[in-house]
Amino acid sequence: METDVIEVTPIATTMIAEHFKDKEKIPIRLFVKLGGCGIRSFGVALEKPRKSDAVFEIDGFQYIINKVLLKNVHPIKVDSDGYGFRISGRGIAPHHGCGNCGYMCGDGNKCLGNCATCKLKCGHGLRNLKNAGT
Repeated sequence: METDVIEVTPIATTMIAEHFKDKEKIPIRLFVKLGGCGIRSFGVALEKPRKSDAVFEIDGFQYIINKVLLKNVHPIKVDSDGYGFRISGRGIAPHHGCGNCGYMCGDGNKCLGNCATCKLKCGHGLRNLKNAGT
């Protein structure tokens, strides 16, 4: 697999280097998690690679991700706002948090939580509706 499937921005590398400054470097796992309102986002964990993982060495740090997941969501971008990480990939936007949970989609439309039947003009709902093939 080509090495340009994961991009790590300079600010994200700086934050990672700061974290590991006085610690042993441990591989950084990128994984997909289900967040508030059923939105998929990336998470990170520090752990050893498995046989089912792809391993990337970028700027002196190891990034690991399940090979099947990588195939479905690459290219991946690891970025930072200076406080936390903003990780995105094909079909997965960085977590943004609308602050209106209880199925409010950030645009004021009250969501019923079922994207397969949703007709609201919600970016998340429309993306899920499109992905559901309806």
